[in-house]
Amino acid sequence: MAQILIADDDALIVEVVFHKLQESGHIVAVVDSGMQALEIIRLEEPDIVILDNLMPGLKGIEILTQLKNHAITASIHVIMLTAQTGRNHMVKAYDAGATDYMTKPFHPESLVARITAMVQSIDSHSPQTGQSI
Repeated sequence: MAQILIADDDALIVEVVFHKLQESGHIVAVVDSGMQALEIIRLEEPDIVILDNLMPGLKGIEILTQLKNHAITASIHVIMLTAQTGRNHMVKAYDAGATDYMTKPFHPESLVARITAMVQSIDSHSPQTGQSI
């Protein structure tokens, strides 16, 4: 289970992704603008952010850059989920620190599978406490 923030202004995509992630047992919050995304990320420090690039206010790549430039938020995993399909957009996102990049349209099950793998990776790198050998 992970805390996930969806930052996207497309209500249909948000609805589908929100329900799929909740069905998978995750705690999910939603915002529809770049400024709201930054505010919630700084307050809540989610494990994963699903970030559209084309939102009102700040663009997703600007949010990603700000997150990766601050020690407190630099380790948050970010999946860019955007309609921008060009290779240059993808390269720019990865260069800015994106963990993953998916283009719209997409299969929600594919997104959930990627998040599941990401959560397993996060869990396997977390310090284990209280375990005896």
